[in-house]
Amino acid sequence: MLFTMAELFFEKVHWTFRSIQWGLQVPPTAKSWDYTNYHSDELLFPQVRRILKVWNFLRPFLASRDYDLYYNTHRNAMELFPVSKSGLASVQQTYPYGRRMYDNDDDAIMLFHSPRVWGARDIQGRDVVIKLVSDASTPSQELKILQYLNTEPVRSDPRNHTILVVDYLNINGLIFAVMPRWDCAFNAEFDTVEEILHCAETFFEAFEFLHEHRIFHGDFLCQNSGYNACVNSLKDDTLTGVRNPSETWYAIYDFGASTMFPKEISLEDAVDPQCPRIGWKLRGLEIPTEPYNPFQYDMLSLGIELQQHVRHLENIIPELGPFFDKLTTVHKPPSAQEALAEFRRIRSGLSPSQLSHEVTTRWWRRGEVITKAEFRLTLQELEIE
Repeated sequence: MLFTMAELFFEKVHWTFRSIQWGLQVPPTAKSWDYTNYHSDELLFPQVRRILKVWNFLRPFLASRDYDLYYNTHRNAMELFPVSKSGLASVQQTYPYGRRMYDNDDDAIMLFHSPRVWGARDIQGRDVVIKLVSDASTPSQELKILQYLNTEPVRSDPRNHTILVVDYLNINGLIFAVMPRWDCAFNAEFDTVEEILHCAETFFEAFEFLHEHRIFHGDFLCQNSGYNACVNSLKDDTLTGVRNPSETWYAIYDFGASTMFPKEISLEDAVDPQCPRIGWKLRGLEIPTEPYNPFQYDMLSLGIELQQHVRHLENIIPELGPFFDKLTTVHKPPSAQEALAEFRRIRSGLSPSQLSHEVTTRWWRRGEVITKAEFRLTLQELEIE
């Protein structure tokens, strides 16, 4: 939607008067939206409340762009629900939009996790997320990378398993990316070996693609990956039957920690003095004293994350043990290309009966396998408490 100069002027006036009315100064840069006090609840909670207020302040401006923000309730401000409109809740959502895995809008809960991300419905009733990615004056690396990934022929590459951007919005100097709502890639249950391997292979292929284009993601975690499904975020751990490989796609998102390096840089020789220090601690690793190869850091992160969700199949596929041992070695893990080739070799040796084998295990953690039954029991105990 294009705005005339007059419309932009009146929007600016509306913004100013609304700011005065609400007694609110919207953080003027993308970086100033981020929380700074994660280690102190006393200092963090006021920041969370302020950002919740900022998103609600933005409602009329996003509505003027044909996006209705999800709303939060007084019961729990962190639970977001779609705004119901007659006829729109039953809209069929096809790719690139996530399949609706909830029965009604009251069951479409999306949890508020990131200060920069909020759920919404577009004018056609489709579920999307809106993310603040940059300010207009100084385009961020995230904006540049998203724009690059969504231009042709890059977008059409079948290995481009990154979330599609369907719209960009410039509101008072802040740039928002609109993307289909795809919920967490790993929370719902996998029913068969093939479903797990399909998911894992997609991410190995995605990193081969990203690294080929010299894009360092920098923060691969469960919450930064999704699949084409919109679910109740409070019940997604118990979902089954939603991962048929013929209709399930996976994607990487959140490029807030990412960097695009020059095309001529060597994947083996690249170093990045700024390679995320927090990420090492988060993954239970010692922070290296020397500059580390960012692409190897990506593969280490990928290996640590996938190991939890794939290695519990080791009793069915013994080769997965040595494969992940090598992939999670801090000293020079395999490249994305090497890891993908080896993973495909392992998969190609499986019989149809192995691929269709029903999965009864759920996690691999530090050598311990957790079964689905144990996981469900833990959930029940938490509900009782």
